Amino acid sequence: MAAAEGQGLGKYVAVYACLLVVTAAQFIIGYQHIGGGQLVTRMLTFAAIETGLVVLFWMNLSTEKKNFIQFVIIFTVFVLLCMNYVWTDSFRLLLFRATGYGPS
Repeated sequence: MAAAEGQGLGKYVAVYACLLVVTAAQFIIGYQHIGGGQLVTRMLTFAAIETGLVVLFWMNLSTEKKNFIQFVIIFTVFVLLCMNYVWTDSFRLLLFRATGYGPS
């Protein structure tokens, strides 16, 4: 039993080290003088990598059945798409409030 715990602990230490490296890379990229589009793309890429590592290893999603993992991915994409729909409406209302023009 101690061997199994030691092997699992090593996996988590490796994932933690990878997360530290990714976080350091984000910190370095944040202080570079690059354009907004490139900065957003790079940061979102690293954020997706970090999220994948955390969800798979620290939330133990990698040990679940494939069907459950597919459900979680589809549900997450659905929620993000719905949030995107609400955000666009919020920006429309903010524009109406800022400019004084509204729907007739």
